[in-house]
Amino acid sequence: MFIDKKSPVPAYFQLKNIILDKIKSGEYPAGSLIPSERELSESLGISRMTARQAINQLAAENYLVREKGKGTFVNKIKFEQRNIMSFSETVKRLGMVPKTRVLEFSEEKEYYDVKLALDLKPEQKLYRIKRLRLADDTPIAVEEVFIPEGLCPDINRLDLTKSLYDQLKNIYSIEISHIDNNIEAIKADRENRKLLMLEAGIPVLNISGISYTREGRKLFFERDVYRADKYKYSVRIYMNHE
Repeated sequence: MFIDKKSPVPAYFQLKNIILDKIKSGEYPAGSLIPSERELSESLGISRMTARQAINQLAAENYLVREKGKGTFVNKIKFEQRNIMSFSETVKRLGMVPKTRVLEFSEEKEYYDVKLALDLKPEQKLYRIKRLRLADDTPIAVEEVFIPEGLCPDINRLDLTKSLYDQLKNIYSIEISHIDNNIEAIKADRENRKLLMLEAGIPVLNISGISYTREGRKLFFERDVYRADKYKYSVRIYMNHE
């Protein structure tokens, strides 16, 4: 670590960004103890007040958490969703290893609510894919995807342990333009509690939505259950000037 004392950027802000980079790169993994204010001040030739200011700002932004008598630790990272990005890519960008456990793969004739949402005829079939998504072996989400039968001929070509977004694009030339999502906080049922390793009464985020092409064609329906302690969904809302 190096602090450029000739830079117009304040020393505390430089230190803040250095620590933040180490968190995002995985050098300081979630739950790890970071150097103390004294250690930072001595190694970098800065005052303890400067080190404290950097740490306080990172704590205020929930990147760090102080534990009395123990030190300052990297907070458990929440997976943030701001745009269309596969789970695998999101996890990799956080310096973690994505894993997928396929729970079920079936051909379905029912699920009429899903067919209605996708504007399908009652007799049309669906492929249902249910998966458990993990980061560094920690369960993050239970994902359930419904794909119309005609969308992906020879669907067995897909590797269900990998990103569906990437494979739809690379194998079937299907690109997602946007997703209409509905999000609500609910209590996890018994099955999802077990899969996500949660205690009873812990809330989860239930996210259901339809993916579209640029031309407005409905592609598939997805409903996911995310651990609320590991995931946050960021939304930008614009003022209506009409």
